[in-house]
Amino acid sequence: MKFLWRIAFIYFKPFQNCVNLYLKDRGMLMKQKVLIIFIHFLMITMSFAPFCIAEESKPHPLKSASEPSASSSIQSKKPVTDSSVATKKNLHLEVGGSYTDYDHNSDTWKSLDLRLVYSGFSKITPFGSVSRQTRDVGSQYIYGLGSYITVSPQFSMIAGISGAPVEDDNIILYPRLRLDLAGFFKAPLIDGLIFTTGISHFPKQNGNGLDIISLGAIYYGKVILSGSVSYNIAQPDNVTSWSGQGGIAYGAQGKYWVGGGISYGRVAYQLASTIPMDVRYESRGIYLTYSQWLGKNWGINTRIDYGEWVVNAVDIFGVTMSLFFDF
Repeated sequence: MKFLWRIAFIYFKPFQNCVNLYLKDRGMLMKQKVLIIFIHFLMITMSFAPFCIAEESKPHPLKSASEPSASSSIQSKKPVTDSSVATKKNLHLEVGGSYTDYDHNSDTWKSLDLRLVYSGFSKITPFGSVSRQTRDVGSQYIYGLGSYITVSPQFSMIAGISGAPVEDDNIILYPRLRLDLAGFFKAPLIDGLIFTTGISHFPKQNGNGLDIISLGAIYYGKVILSGSVSYNIAQPDNVTSWSGQGGIAYGAQGKYWVGGGISYGRVAYQLASTIPMDVRYESRGIYLTYSQWLGKNWGINTRIDYGEWVVNAVDIFGVTMSLFFDF
C-alpha cells in the first residue's frame, strides 16, 4: 500500500509546485486563491456546470445508464437499440448503508441511505436522497435534492443542494447546508474524453466553512479512467490546500463493474466524514468497488474504503453496500 501512496505523491506534488512557482515568479503567490477562482469562473461562463453532492461520485449525465455504484465516479456508454428503448425503466431506487471503523474502534459510524432517480423526462433527471448517520454521540439526518441536466450532446451539468437539520447542538455529523455545481464537456476530436469542472460550497457553521474547486477528466475506452485535482479553501482564515484523486473501472452496464482508486493531499472533504476537515493535515486513501447485476433490473453495489491522516496516524476503514432496482 505504501507503493500506492508513493505514486500518488509523485503524481500530484509536481502540479502543486509548478503552480506555486509560476505565481511566485510573478509576485502573485498571495493572489493564488483569486487566480484559481477566476479561471474556474471563466470556464463556467463559457459553458457551465453543476455537480450534486460534490462529486464525481454520481453517474455521468452524458452517458445514458443507471448508476452502477452509489460511490462510483464512472459510467459506461449504453448502446441505444430498439429493444433497450422499449424496455427502458424510468425509476432507479437504491437502498443501503455503510459501516465505518474510526481509529481502531475508538468510534464507529453507521449510516442508512435511500436514493431515488427519475429519468422519464428528456432533458432533466431529478433525484432525491435521505441518509441517517449514527455515531457514538448520536444520530442525524441529511436530505438532498438535485437534477442531471442535458444542455446539448456536447455539454451537460448537475445541480444539487443538501441540508441537515440540527436538533441537538452537541450532535452535528453533517454540514448544515451544502451547494454543488458541476459540468461535463465532451472533448473535441477525442472520442470518449470528457472534461469535468465543479465547485462545492459549505456555508459557515460554528465558524467553519469550506469551498472546493475541482478540475478533471474522464476517459471512456476499454477501461474507464478518471482523475481530478481540487483546490480547497477552508474557513476561518482562508486556509488553502491541494488534493487529487484518480480511479479506474472495467465492466459492462447490465452485467458488472469493478474498479478502484487513490486519493492524496490535504483533503478537505472525504466520504467517511461529511464535516469539513482541517486542511492543514495531510491525508491519503484508497478504495475498491464492485457492482453486480443479479437480475435484469436489480443488483448490488459494494465499496471498501481505507484512509489515514498522516500527522496524527488516524486510520479509517469503511464498507458500503446497497441494492439497486430499476422499474
